[in-house]
Amino acid sequence: MSDYMIYQAARFLSRALPLHNAYALGRCISDLCYLFDHRGRRCVISNIRHILDHQGRNPGKAELERMARENFRNFGRYIVDFFHYDRMTSGDVKRLAEIENPEALRQAHGAGRGVLLASAHLGNWELGGAILHALGYPITAVAYPQRTRKTHELFQSQRRRRGINILTFGEAARGVLRALKRGDLIGVLSDRDYTLNQNPVTFFGAPARLPSSPARISMRTGAPIVPTFLIRREDNRFLLRFHNPLFPEQFQSQDDLRLRLAAILESELRLNPCQWYIFDDFWA
Repeated sequence: MSDYMIYQAARFLSRALPLHNAYALGRCISDLCYLFDHRGRRCVISNIRHILDHQGRNPGKAELERMARENFRNFGRYIVDFFHYDRMTSGDVKRLAEIENPEALRQAHGAGRGVLLASAHLGNWELGGAILHALGYPITAVAYPQRTRKTHELFQSQRRRRGINILTFGEAARGVLRALKRGDLIGVLSDRDYTLNQNPVTFFGAPARLPSSPARISMRTGAPIVPTFLIRREDNRFLLRFHNPLFPEQFQSQDDLRLRLAAILESELRLNPCQWYIFDDFWA
C-alpha cells in the first residue's frame, strides 16, 4: 500500500472516530510499527540513549525499549491529531492547551519585524500552527515536501484548512522575506538540516547538523527568533511554551545565535525525549 493510501486511511479514521477511539487505534498501529520497523526502532533507541547518556543516566535495555515504544505511540497520536483537528477557535485553544510565557511572543511580534518561530519534530508542531492562527496571528510555515505529489498535496491541504500559509522548502527564501515584511510569524523546524551545510554544532556533546537558516535569516532581516514548542501532556492536552525572544542584535555572530538556539532545543529534548520524532540515527 502506498504512503498516500495509508495517510488517506489515517485521515478518514481520525475524522470519523471519536478522538479517544482514534487514539486507541493509533496505539495499536504504532505498536505494530514498533514491532516490525527494525531500523526505525534501533534509531529511536540510539537517539534516546544519546540524550540520556549526556545527562549521566545509564538506562538498561528494557527502559530504552519502553521509551522507544512510547515514542512510536506518541507519533501515532500526532498523526491522529494532524488529521482530526482542522480550524480551531479561541475556545478550542482554551480547552486544549495551556500557554506558557505568552508575553514572549507579544514582545517579539510587537517589534514589527516579523517573528521566526523555531520549533522541532517534537510534541505536535503542526497543531501549534493551528493554535496560533486561532489566537489571531498571521502564520506562515516552511514545510518539507513529501515523497509523492499526492501525499504532499494531502498534507498541504490539511495545513491550509487550519489557516496556515505554506511555503515549500527549497523554494521558500523569497516567500519568507515577504512574510516577515508583512509581520507574519514564520514557523521553521530547527532540528533537521536538509541542505548540504557542513557546519555542525555541538549538540548533546557531539557534532550534529542543525540548520543554520533560522539564525542566518534572523541576522539578515532583524527578525527575532522565538523558540516555540507544543508538548503533549498525559491527559492528551498540550502545553504551548514560548521561550524568551532571541533578538539578533543581542548576539555577536550568526554562530552565537545558532548555538543559543541549539541549547534551548537541548533543554526541551531533555524533558521530552519520547516526543522527539526522528526515525534516523541522528548522530550517526
